[in-house]
Amino acid sequence: MKALRRLLHPLAAISALALAVAAQPVAANASPTNSNAATSSSAANSATSSGKGPQSPSSGKGTQSPSASPSASASKGPQGNVPKGLENFYKQKVAWSACTKNDVKMKCADVKVPLDYKKPGGKTITIAMAKLPAKSGKPIGTLFVNPGGPGGSGIDLASVASDTFGAKVVEKYDIVGFDPRGVGESTAVDCLSDAELGKFLDSDFDMSTEAGRKAMKAQTQKLVDGCKKKSGELLAHVGTESTARDLDVLRGLVGDEKLNYLGFSYGTELGGAYGNIFPKKVGKMVLDGAVNPQLGGARSSYDQTIGQEKSFEHYAERCAKSGNCSLGSSAGAAKKKLLSLIAQASRKPFPTSDPNRPLNGTMLLSVVSNFMYDDAQWPQLNQAIEQLVKQNDGSLALQYFDTGNEREGNKFKSNLVEANIAINCADYPVDSKSEYEKYAKKLKDEAPLFGGNGEVRTDSCATWPYHPKAKPSPYRAKGSAPIVVIGTKNDPATPYSWAQNMHKTLENSVLLTWEGEGHTAYGRAGSCIDTPVDEYLLTGKVPKDGLTCQVEKTQQQKAGKQRKDSVIKFADPLAPLSPR
Repeated sequence: MKALRRLLHPLAAISALALAVAAQPVAANASPTNSNAATSSSAANSATSSGKGPQSPSSGKGTQSPSASPSASASKGPQGNVPKGLENFYKQKVAWSACTKNDVKMKCADVKVPLDYKKPGGKTITIAMAKLPAKSGKPIGTLFVNPGGPGGSGIDLASVASDTFGAKVVEKYDIVGFDPRGVGESTAVDCLSDAELGKFLDSDFDMSTEAGRKAMKAQTQKLVDGCKKKSGELLAHVGTESTARDLDVLRGLVGDEKLNYLGFSYGTELGGAYGNIFPKKVGKMVLDGAVNPQLGGARSSYDQTIGQEKSFEHYAERCAKSGNCSLGSSAGAAKKKLLSLIAQASRKPFPTSDPNRPLNGTMLLSVVSNFMYDDAQWPQLNQAIEQLVKQNDGSLALQYFDTGNEREGNKFKSNLVEANIAINCADYPVDSKSEYEKYAKKLKDEAPLFGGNGEVRTDSCATWPYHPKAKPSPYRAKGSAPIVVIGTKNDPATPYSWAQNMHKTLENSVLLTWEGEGHTAYGRAGSCIDTPVDEYLLTGKVPKDGLTCQVEKTQQQKAGKQRKDSVIKFADPLAPLSPR
């Protein structure tokens, strides 16, 4: 499904950036492709000036009278048990108004939630959501969706639901996406101007030198300082647990007694957190590309880097077998050639169509990493590398780099980079330097392409103004309805072992496995995965635990045609270096 590759997969979480900024700061190069996505720094600024920043009760926008903008239609009102002290939030009037997102007609609403759930009578923030009404006109309920990130826009995902989810699912459900706290059209994190963010992502530091390490540390600190200055009081309250509580408020406000939810990548972390807090309110829940938040930053980064390395090896094998691979005639030769190209780009960046932005080694490695998220896009990577090798031209690679970063010229269309860092720093304690050193040494030998030369990574959360005391606890969701977990065997971002772990810790779940390449499975794997998932969402019939699906030839053929379209349009964004 083209829209799924276009929007969803690039939004697989970038958590490793927040927890361990690598030598390549472009680790955070992902966001939706949609032209109407929330604007980065300017979005956060406008959110504050328009009343979407934290509001005190005395401002008239606080917890005593949460309300939404006037509209022609209202929700059915709260359903399910309401947590004590939050009655006003669950009972606020939600007014849906007509809106257009990414050329799709929808209904939108803003609602208020507490900035700090421990102080429900204190300041409030705004959560923006958008609904694609059920095509049948008679919805069986609401399906909430999250594309990952953290920092991805649920509003954008809902806007492409007709091209992304099963036809019957879209016919029977109201599809609701929301921008989590800190993200996009909700009260948003803001750290850097677009010019500063562009410089951050374009930088290329030699981490083998003291000067390079100092420069990287200084630039990372500039980002942290910008977050403190522009989003100070919000930063401690953008963690996943608070977002899960927001999700329950939204569930109650749309009138559903149970939460029906489809989450991808980081969205599985959000779903797992919800299940832990509100197990009895879980309806039908699908968690695709499952994460393992209990690992922490250093180990997660290690696992993801190994996944990236293996995915490149699979790409290199396929490229070499084609007989027309610019990197070489074997997988080993291809890796060696790419390493030399990256080193060359770091010494003397490749010229591009923008004379002010040649393609450096960091940018090139990021582009390669991005393409690992969907093997249907590998021919596009072939084209970019061929242009480098045969024409000494980095223009196509730069175009893909910018698309993956949601950048058009000097402007960014989302605040995903900043939100991702803020949310991860709010979720995870800082790992010790020795922990990073341990994995850096391992990666030097095990992942020479994506693991660097044994350099210790810089933790952007180390000087963050807020740190949680412990890692998230395992997701058990004791007493919940059955939850469907999906894992992809060759997933470069969320290793298959993470899906196995989530299946193991959840007390009532089934695990579906796709033997394919790339990140996540639903919408990519074909009918073997899609059909039982759709049936579960529509009827509640739980798929068989242990179902394993091979790559379908028809799906490969279909993907090939879509690749051709995306090459012409350059519309597909690419995933980040170290996402989850």
